[in-house]
Amino acid sequence: MSSSHPSERPAHIATLIDGVDRYNPSNCHLLEEYLQLQLSSDSYDLLANLALLKLYQFNPTLLSPSATLSILFLSLSHAPFNSDFTLAWSLLSDSFVAGAALPPAQPTSDDDEEDDVVPAQDNGEKLVAERLRALSGFLQARQFRAFWKTLRQGEEGEDSKVKAGVHELLGQAKGFEERVRQSISQEVGATFKGVQRKTIESFLGLEAGSPALQPLADKYGWTLTNDEVKLPKNDSNSPTSSVTNEKISIDQLSRLLGRTQA
Repeated sequence: MSSSHPSERPAHIATLIDGVDRYNPSNCHLLEEYLQLQLSSDSYDLLANLALLKLYQFNPTLLSPSATLSILFLSLSHAPFNSDFTLAWSLLSDSFVAGAALPPAQPTSDDDEEDDVVPAQDNGEKLVAERLRALSGFLQARQFRAFWKTLRQGEEGEDSKVKAGVHELLGQAKGFEERVRQSISQEVGATFKGVQRKTIESFLGLEAGSPALQPLADKYGWTLTNDEVKLPKNDSNSPTSSVTNEKISIDQLSRLLGRTQA
């Protein structure tokens, strides 16, 4: 099943996102709970996550920065080379993207006075979102070395909140690095027939001689040697030229010449 229609989607979530209830703000907590389930079970439901972002867009006071970051992170993990991240990013509220103050927290009861509502604290969520956007850009551009370096080390002079935020997301999403490696392996298989071992290890974010390369080689049919990795041929990495022959009858040619002389 695709990320748009995952087989593990609960029935009540399917009913919610397929009907008008997807715009009911009272259902926001159901989509947030389902988001947490995706994180813990290594599953992914693009349409449900986009529905949650749409609710945040229409109801800014409901916005959960942590849930928003989780949605971006899941799209980065499960569909790094698709348009999922861009779709999610396009639904972020203006305040979240532009760097304005986050919307105020929801009152805890009907008795709370509006003046007593304390604005939510900015814990660097917007900066973390920008970092995820940069990581997505590296993957889209197939700059794999830059992706792994930025993911693990960040950038010089980076705010500690960003590093802490990315580290927290890595702890929440089960099997993130393994899943990204699988996606990169498929991209490499569609590009190369043979590549130096140290090169493919750097693409996959692995140390030289890492035993983690062997399971990937077994899964994708790679042949490992001391210095080189040979990849099986496929339609993408072994293009063949084709010749198309067209037969034109004398009558067709006569009519064509007649039109040009008219």
